[in-house]
Amino acid sequence: MMFPVKMFPIRTCTTVGQYFTLVRSFTVGATRLAKKAEQLEAEELAGAAAEDLPVTFVDDDAESSEAREARITAIRNKSRLLPQHRNMLHDVLPYDQSQSWIHETVKYKRMMLGRYGIDGSKVDPRVCFPTKKEAFEKSEYERVAYPFTLKQMMDENEANRKARKAAIESREADIARKFEKLDQWTADLNARIEKKEAEARAAKERKDRLVEEVRRHFGFKVDPRDERFQEMLAQKEREDRKKVKEAKRKEKEEKMMEKLQKKTAQLEADIEVTSEKSKK
Repeated sequence: MMFPVKMFPIRTCTTVGQYFTLVRSFTVGATRLAKKAEQLEAEELAGAAAEDLPVTFVDDDAESSEAREARITAIRNKSRLLPQHRNMLHDVLPYDQSQSWIHETVKYKRMMLGRYGIDGSKVDPRVCFPTKKEAFEKSEYERVAYPFTLKQMMDENEANRKARKAAIESREADIARKFEKLDQWTADLNARIEKKEAEARAAKERKDRLVEEVRRHFGFKVDPRDERFQEMLAQKEREDRKKVKEAKRKEKEEKMMEKLQKKTAQLEADIEVTSEKSKK
């Protein structure tokens, strides 16, 4: 099949060179169109031949039963899963042969053996048992990490449990004793607080009394910030401290005398008892 080539009118060229150039360009274009037409004819013939053939043609006599089953299985597989994923879905070993270095590790083989069994995993069950080197290293690790026997660890655990129990009981007893003294401690605390408050009130009253005495000394109102007032107040405070100190000394002497009298009376009573026993 040839496509007609439309010839355009050629204008008169002024020179021979231009004429030959125009003729060469038309010749190249016609050659390309001819090759394209031949290619289209070949494609049309191939399509017509393919339409005449049946969709599938299988010689059942020449095909073996295993190949036929494999072909039917491949046709029946509509899941579009990868072969390894489809095997995992049907609980079958994913790969018939190793695809990576991981598939050659002991850990992977043990996992496949545990999941698919001896027949399904195609793994030697001896990989599940440690080698002599692994057994020796494990025993050495246990010897260093756990140096005590089971009986020793149980005894130590029992001793620690008893010690914790004794500590808890001691703590509870101490808390109970402190609870018994709680009322007394509360009373003592309140007494100390009252004593501090009484001392603070007495100090304030003493301060007010001294200030009043200083004012009476001058006989007229004086500013407490005045130097004469401050000097007289300091003098009154010194005198008052001497009086308080003297009173405390006398109170202490009276207490000492009372204690001596009690001891003397006790000694006299003991001497009388001893003399009566010696007379008898």
